[in-house]
Amino acid sequence: AERVKQVLRRERSMNRRHQAVGRFYGLLALTAAIWGVQPLFIKLAVREITPVSLTVVRFILISATIFLIMRWRRKTPLLPPLASLFPLFCMGVTGVAVNNVAQFTGLQYSTVGNATLIASTTPAVTALLAVLFLRERLLPIQWLGIAISLLGVLVLFSKGSLEALLHISFNYGDILFFCAQLGWAAYMLIGFRVMRHLSALATTAWAGVFGALTTFVYGLFTGELHYAPLSTAGMAYMAYVVWVGGVCAMVFWNLGIKAVGAGQAAVFLNIMPLMGVGVGIAVLGEDFYWQECFGAVGILSGVYLLTQARHILHRRNVRHRNRYRAARRRMHA
Repeated sequence: AERVKQVLRRERSMNRRHQAVGRFYGLLALTAAIWGVQPLFIKLAVREITPVSLTVVRFILISATIFLIMRWRRKTPLLPPLASLFPLFCMGVTGVAVNNVAQFTGLQYSTVGNATLIASTTPAVTALLAVLFLRERLLPIQWLGIAISLLGVLVLFSKGSLEALLHISFNYGDILFFCAQLGWAAYMLIGFRVMRHLSALATTAWAGVFGALTTFVYGLFTGELHYAPLSTAGMAYMAYVVWVGGVCAMVFWNLGIKAVGAGQAAVFLNIMPLMGVGVGIAVLGEDFYWQECFGAVGILSGVYLLTQARHILHRRNVRHRNRYRAARRRMHA
């Protein structure tokens, strides 16, 4: 009777664990859907405000919100150490100024679907920069994933046209999207080092401050920074971009990664391009040519190989080991 009770308690504990993990899976899926829809709201917002002004206002509000959260929690110091100031400044330039201005400007020339599809190359671009600058090593299957993913980007750029590839005739917005991913990849690589000495909240907040200041100075020199009163719809778009896609989604994503791990969480990012393409077609009536499907499949397949390489190899090794053991048992029988 006691053993039966122990088994029942173990089963109840496992069921609760599975239910908790299931909730975090739902949270990760919701986060990816929020980020997939976000370019739609950005595209609508830049009809009323310049990309530079949107970036400055967005990150002033995001950083202010995070500072308030830090103040409320009273667990992390507000001021960063002096040694972290220059890396935080670099994060602000790459991940805020370059990434956001390039992406927001690109949405004036290209589609929401292309923005989310090219954004899904982030793991491949980050891994490539890590190899070049941090001397990290990749498995052969991961190199294959990077190659397939980047080939998918070229197909998407050219809309499957060999002539466009040969004459390097690409959409200006798509090129800006890819530049934005380079900036974001650099941001993540620098942030990985910075967050060894600084909390994730403080890193995000201070990078946002430096990014907003850098973008502000850039806007003053280029004349792209100016005040324009927003309509009610414009304020709603801004609210989504700042608090839903900026603060809430980042909190949800970090909770999900903590619960299920970065490898499993990365798979949910494949929801982003599906949402982006869908809302772009449904809301804005954007075109999506059948040739672009090959680029989309290439990008998503390459990212899957890159992020899941070790799991794929582990499953293959387990299958080979099981076959070997089964053959040994048959020989002894």
